[in-house]
Amino acid sequence: MPTLNTTPNRAYQEPFLGNELSVDVGRIISALRAIDTDVAAAFAQIVAKAGLASPSFTGVPTTPTAAPGTDTGQIASTAFVRAAIVELIDSSPGALDTLNELAAALGDDPNFAATMAALIGTKADASALDLKEPKSVYAAKSSGYTAVAADNNAVIRFTATATLSLTAVATLGTNWHLTVVADGGDVTVDPNASETIDGATTIVIPNGYSALIVSNGSAFFTSKMWSIIQPKATMAFAQCRLSLSGANLILSRFSGQLLTINGVHYSIPSAGITLAPTALTPSTLYYIYAYMSGTTMTLEASATAYATDSNTGVVIKSGDATRTLVGMAYPETGPVFTDTAKKRFVRSWFNDPGVRLQNNFTANRATSSPHTTPQEVNSEIRCQFLLWSGEKVEAIAAGSFVNGNANGGQIAALGFNTTTTPEDVGVTAVIAAAEVSPFSVGALKEGLSEGFNYATLMGWVSASGGATFYGDINGRRTSLRCSLLR
Repeated sequence: MPTLNTTPNRAYQEPFLGNELSVDVGRIISALRAIDTDVAAAFAQIVAKAGLASPSFTGVPTTPTAAPGTDTGQIASTAFVRAAIVELIDSSPGALDTLNELAAALGDDPNFAATMAALIGTKADASALDLKEPKSVYAAKSSGYTAVAADNNAVIRFTATATLSLTAVATLGTNWHLTVVADGGDVTVDPNASETIDGATTIVIPNGYSALIVSNGSAFFTSKMWSIIQPKATMAFAQCRLSLSGANLILSRFSGQLLTINGVHYSIPSAGITLAPTALTPSTLYYIYAYMSGTTMTLEASATAYATDSNTGVVIKSGDATRTLVGMAYPETGPVFTDTAKKRFVRSWFNDPGVRLQNNFTANRATSSPHTTPQEVNSEIRCQFLLWSGEKVEAIAAGSFVNGNANGGQIAALGFNTTTTPEDVGVTAVIAAAEVSPFSVGALKEGLSEGFNYATLMGWVSASGGATFYGDINGRRTSLRCSLLR
């Protein structure tokens, strides 16, 4: 009986040594035919597979998903690609999670970076503008302080007289600004070294006022408004009056405290500022000027006349805008300043209270001067005064005189700056000898020169004899009164 062996994988019939030849030949033929069938089927399947070079897959082929961040020739699955896209979008809003949406947001400008750089170049440097969130900084100071860069946009309230020093303007930079409130005393603002504020080396913010200080990178300026009532810098202040206090002149506050000097408004000290007559020449007309010596307001006596500053309209020392006219004075021997009812030798340029003078004879004063040569009765009765240009003088003399000659005429008139030339207005009395007659005579004088002037009583007789002007008792004492009118 034949042995029927087969191959282990496909069970093809195998020949066996003990089989008859005819049996094994048949088995081999059957095996070959089976092999042919299997090879044909295998070739059909191979033809249906994708090639190694540029294979083309159909259906839903799969592949292992690579780890995130893999950067090799490994095939990327849809899961790997999706994870990479999600990581790229990183939770972007739906309107900006595609390249098209991003391009649209950039204006479809392929040179967006260059375009933005050019646009930025047309804008101001942030260092030149304070674009930081506005600060609300307040500080109270009771003594001197130096303002620094960190004080930009701050408000500093001084509760006592103090000096505010400013750091160098270049350090503080353009647009640095600071509000200063003087609430307890005047505040002197002192820029660094030779730098200026409103064109001056210092300014004074008066007590009760405030000022905004601004840097333009090379100098400091103020807002030109101190509190809500401070007018523009083109206006001038003259809230003062010059007078005599003891032996010295004093410039005091009057209806305010500000005085404009060289275009800047300064506060007059509450105690005023004084000037002694030391080293002045008697019988010399001096104009009194106020100026700033550093941070101190000071008075100066000068024979130099005044002029009007064409820039500010302020009356100043001629040729020197740093000196503002405040008055005039005429020292007497000593030297001493004088301001009495007989001698008004101190005058204020601002807020002048008006001038009144009165003098009288202290004894009987006689004259026998004929009508052809009038003369001053006696210099004792003179009213002496300082006159501003354009002022008028109204003078009235009254009293009693007695005739020294029967039916003789006696005449009284007024004179200005003269002992021999009376005014045209006078009074004449023709009375018996030894009779007493009251008299009154007045005059209004214009056109007198600025400075020292005087008014006096003139007298003479129309015939021989004399006239006596009484000065013995108040009831008939001869007096002279003057008023200065602007």
